[in-house]
Amino acid sequence: MASILRRPCDRCGEREAVVRIESLGESICDKCLSTRIWRRVKPVLDREIQDGDVIASALSGGKDSSLTLYYLWRYKKESGKDFEIIAITIDEGTCYRAESISKAKELTSRLGVKHKIVKMSDIFAFSIPQVQVLLSKGRKKRDLCTYCGVFRRQALNIVAREEGATKVATGHNLDDMVQTLFMNLIRGDMSAMARLFSKSPSTRKLIPRIRPLARVSEKETTVQALLLEIPAHFGKCPLVSGMRVRVRKLLDDFEQKNPGFKERAFKSIEKLVKQAIPELTYHFELKYCKQCGEPTTQELCKVCQFKQELEAMIPS
Repeated sequence: MASILRRPCDRCGEREAVVRIESLGESICDKCLSTRIWRRVKPVLDREIQDGDVIASALSGGKDSSLTLYYLWRYKKESGKDFEIIAITIDEGTCYRAESISKAKELTSRLGVKHKIVKMSDIFAFSIPQVQVLLSKGRKKRDLCTYCGVFRRQALNIVAREEGATKVATGHNLDDMVQTLFMNLIRGDMSAMARLFSKSPSTRKLIPRIRPLARVSEKETTVQALLLEIPAHFGKCPLVSGMRVRVRKLLDDFEQKNPGFKERAFKSIEKLVKQAIPELTYHFELKYCKQCGEPTTQELCKVCQFKQELEAMIPS
């Protein structure tokens, strides 16, 4: 359970506060925190989920993906909408994945949700530890997280499609979203920024994404998962590296010195990008990879490009 702050909730005054929300300048209780988060999550689900949908919930076993699955389950119970939920776990083969998969199994069993676990190596013939070994011995072109992210996203899309999913729900929280926006800004990739705020295209092979926690901070998701006693792995990936680590530290420093910075930055960038969407070059022609047939904007999808890079690193 989250620790009690030994002071009354600044909102209701009736219960003891459990978390300090610096952006609000308030310490709030478990009930007020739950209400605050649900008021941000429910409108997304109201807008994105329709009768007949099959929602594939990307479930790593971490706190955010686990909380996302919980909210989908709660919404199904309370909304009256007729839709299905299936949890999908992509096993990258990393050293800490066994514990998180165990937590994912416990949660899906508790909620009564169908759970599909697929090994990344069964889809692409590479596990992330194998990629790590190749990168350590060969000429490193990219960091490990770049390979992992690209492989994981396509694997999730493939499995969701095979399961008949109409939407994929991911556990990206506010911190994740702001990190991604700033990384795209650093790279000068305005098209990618625009796509974050545009409705995902739906084709016969590309399943649209929804992000229920996009306006909920990591601090809030952590405390809420603890309060709900959700089985989840709370640790960080020990292999994480690259630009995201540096951007995360930078943004965390800004947030500490300027409480509410992340939320304000997200809202400001969202407003600017949405106004500029007609002018941005995010209007891309969706093609199909000439090698694997998966959706892409290029002749070869990123997965096939990365597989070629990795295969070239294998000693002859």
